Amino acid sequence: MDNYKLKTKTLIVIIITLVTMAIEIYFGIVSHSMALTADGFHMGTHALALGITFLVCIFAIKYQDKTEKINALGGYTSAILLGFTSIGIIYESVERFFNPLSISFSDAILVAIIGLVINLLCVLIMQNSHHHHNHNYLLHIHHDENENEHSEKENLNYKAAYLHIFADALTSILAIGALLLGKYFGLIFLDPVMGILGGLIIAKWAIDLIKTSSGILLDFTT
Repeated sequence: MDNYKLKTKTLIVIIITLVTMAIEIYFGIVSHSMALTADGFHMGTHALALGITFLVCIFAIKYQDKTEKINALGGYTSAILLGFTSIGIIYESVERFFNPLSISFSDAILVAIIGLVINLLCVLIMQNSHHHHNHNYLLHIHHDENENEHSEKENLNYKAAYLHIFADALTSILAIGALLLGKYFGLIFLDPVMGILGGLIIAKWAIDLIKTSSGILLDFTT
């Protein structure tokens, strides 16, 4: 995806995210729902990551002779944030596993569903219609000798933004599954287990993206 299209799409997603954040925080405070309030603030960190993507697009458009490096820098920076996100998820999940808290299942499920709907909408907006193979890097991001040329042509800034959104969608899906099983079958332990699983998957994406982007930044081709 070229940076002109990415800039526009990212701005739309940022606006949607900020509006959702404001709504969730407001209704969370009014309804005294900590789950809703917490997810609202989580949306704020999501907007911050996308803000990096937006700023990188501006610089990439302005300095077109350095586009590949700038996009790689944006991808690297966002991957670092994604990595910290995964660490936070895993840490909180492990803590919840050993020190379980009382869960308001109805509120938590509602929040997870809202988050999933918003993230799926953002995924559709950010979808690159010219590269239908983009979903492949959600499972694995190659960076070997035979694919360096292909990797360097990818917009890593776009890839990072897409991964942030998809990571949120993944955590929402895992949370919904765990919460439903906990509510109706009493399998409360699945909530932190799914959190750990989601955190590990996100960490894998972050590490692969860091390797790919750092390789371009350092002109590493072997």
